[in-house]
Amino acid sequence: MANQMNVSANQVNNQVANQVKNVKMHEYREHLKVITNGLIEMAKAAGRTDYKCNQLLRECYNLVDQELHTFDEWKEKGAHVRKGQHAYLFWGKPITTESGYSFSPIRFLYCRDQVLLPTAQ
Repeated sequence: MANQMNVSANQVNNQVANQVKNVKMHEYREHLKVITNGLIEMAKAAGRTDYKCNQLLRECYNLVDQELHTFDEWKEKGAHVRKGQHAYLFWGKPITTESGYSFSPIRFLYCRDQVLLPTAQ
């Protein structure tokens, strides 16, 4: 009986954790939409027509010439994200589901200045 209660408690904890994660992702998405829409309006007001959302974000974050990768991509390169560093939000490649729903995922990217690169031996 106690084992069944633990399983149920674990299931509840997992459900709560997933709900919190979904809410947080929704907040990130809404935040990124606001930033992107503002940048697009500023670009249009400046007469720019050659922009893309992620390029505008790079300019906003002052990362135009920076190497950017996800946490896992840096890890594959043997680098470690420095403690306390926060990822920059970017849009991922649009995804279309089998049911026809289309959306752009959020990408969390770190720049070269935020990681410890492996030392040459």
